[in-house]
Amino acid sequence: MRDKKQYKAVANSLVMVLQFGINVIVPILLCTLIGTFITSKTGKQGFAIGGILIGIVAAFNGAYRSVRGYLKNEESPGQRARRLEKEALDNNKAQGELNRE
Repeated sequence: MRDKKQYKAVANSLVMVLQFGINVIVPILLCTLIGTFITSKTGKQGFAIGGILIGIVAAFNGAYRSVRGYLKNEESPGQRARRLEKEALDNNKAQGELNRE
């Protein structure tokens, strides 16, 4: 049972990393392509650089929004440690009762 939880945690971490990467790369590439397209159509310079800058701002905004839920932790580290300690004690008690039977 514990192995399944670990695999699930690893899978969730990989998904989060992939989502973070997509949230960063896609806006930068799209804005760069749009800026390059406008530069080629108008003949004026600077749209590609502007597109890159707008893409970077959009990428940071998207990355922040996707990670914001993970950063908001409602319990303090001390509360988390106490909860984990209590869960470990409860698990040990339950295993001890199973071993007696």
